[in-house]
Amino acid sequence: MLFAKPKKAIGIDIGTHSIKAVQRSRSGGRLRIEAAGYALVDRNQLNVDPVGTQANALREAIRNISPAQSVVVGALPGQTVVIRYPRLPEMPEDRVAAAIEKEAGQHIPYDMSEVFLDWTLLDTVTEGNNKLLKVLLVAAKHEIIDSRVQIAEAADIQYSMLTVDSLALADAAESCDFLRVGETVALVNIGLSSSSIHFVKDGISSFIRDVNWGGRELIQAIARARRVDYEQAEKLLSSIAEEEAK
Repeated sequence: MLFAKPKKAIGIDIGTHSIKAVQRSRSGGRLRIEAAGYALVDRNQLNVDPVGTQANALREAIRNISPAQSVVVGALPGQTVVIRYPRLPEMPEDRVAAAIEKEAGQHIPYDMSEVFLDWTLLDTVTEGNNKLLKVLLVAAKHEIIDSRVQIAEAADIQYSMLTVDSLALADAAESCDFLRVGETVALVNIGLSSSSIHFVKDGISSFIRDVNWGGRELIQAIARARRVDYEQAEKLLSSIAEEEAK
C-alpha cells in the first residue's frame, strides 16, 4: 500500500503569552500560507494548570486549521536547549557520528542519558594547515520535550517533528530567500519572557544567543513611561505595532 506524502505543513509556536499556528503548502517551488491561527494564553490559569491552559489556547489557535494530511512541526524555546558549535578534525563520513557523540560530552552540561541529542554538519573550515568540520549540536532534556508533547497531545495534536525556535526562524528566512552568500543576517525573535538572536553568515548558522528579556520588560517600560497599568501598556504596544505594520 502506498501512502500519500503530506503536501502541507503546520508550524506551531507555543508561548506563555499566546500560541500561533500557520499552515503552509508548496506549489511550483513557491510557498503559500493556507491558514493562520492565534490565541491568547489565560495568564490567570497558567500557573495553576500550565499544560491544560496552553492546550486550550492551542485548540483555539488551530480551530480553523485542519491537521489532516499535514506535517505538524513544533519548536522548543531556545533557553530550554543547549546549542553549541564544536569543530572536529576532518575525517571519513562513517566516523563522524561517533566522534560527535563523544565530543558532545564536553559541551553539554548534562548527563548524556538525560538528553536527546541531534546534530548536523554545517561547513568545512580551514584553520592554519588543518581542515575542520563545523558542527551544529543541539541537546534538549527529555523532560523539556515531554512537556511540549503533553501540551500537543492534550489538544489532540501529534507532532511530526520538533525543532528549536531560533533554528525554525532561520529555516523560514531561508525559504523566503533572505539568507545569501556574502551577507550576514541577524534574526531576532522576541517573546514575552525571553528573546533570541540568531546570526547567519553566508547562509550558515554562526551564533545563537538567548536572553531572559522580552516583551514583558518592554511593556513594563512603557507602563512606567506613560504612567499606566500593565494591560494599558500592552494595548499601547499592540497599537504601535499595528501602525508600524501598515
